[in-house]
Amino acid sequence: MIIVLLILFVILAFLSIMLVKDSKVRIAATVVSFIAVAGSLVLITGNAHDHWGMKVKTVTTKVQIYSAQDQNTYGVLAYQPIGTSGREKAYVYKAQANSLKTTVAKPDLKTTTSIEHVDGNQAFQVTKAKEYVYDNGFYQFLFGWAGNNHEVKSKVVTYQVPSTWIALSAADGVKLKSILAAKTAAKDADFISFIQQNKQEAVDNPEQAARDAVAYYQNVLNNG
Repeated sequence: MIIVLLILFVILAFLSIMLVKDSKVRIAATVVSFIAVAGSLVLITGNAHDHWGMKVKTVTTKVQIYSAQDQNTYGVLAYQPIGTSGREKAYVYKAQANSLKTTVAKPDLKTTTSIEHVDGNQAFQVTKAKEYVYDNGFYQFLFGWAGNNHEVKSKVVTYQVPSTWIALSAADGVKLKSILAAKTAAKDADFISFIQQNKQEAVDNPEQAARDAVAYYQNVLNNG
């Protein structure tokens, strides 16, 4: 609506200059019109730059995620550091249990990510987004043309990982595969024994088998 008002005030200023014959009325109408034009521009700039007429609302969503590698008895959340600092990461998982393709969640400049260890046997993606929303219907009517309602100010994404899951960087994944391949080739008795016991345990107590596997592979990574 503010754009419509701006156009109307510009037209009014033009008509005042061109058509009003009385000089006093013409000057008054022109001044008022230009003030209205300037005011409209200030409002448009304030809304676009400083979000006038808007407030910040926090929206939290929590969705279950599924292992990037469903052939294992345990869950896997894979990630790849992004940029030179490595503080932010792209995470790889499945959005649905029966999905054939993995989802790659890449952060943007407004997003920070982290991993949180939780109880249970399910993994979740918890998103807390701070959004700009209009204070009321009047401001939305006035500025709604901008399409900035629910614009994201910042976002914090937390991946909640239980003890039945392992979070692996791409480099750690390659390292773990290499170590396990070497153990398999060498017919490492302890490794073979663990695999056999873990498979049997997975039949009787899958959650405990998953926790044991995660602890074992994490230990292999830490000491490999």
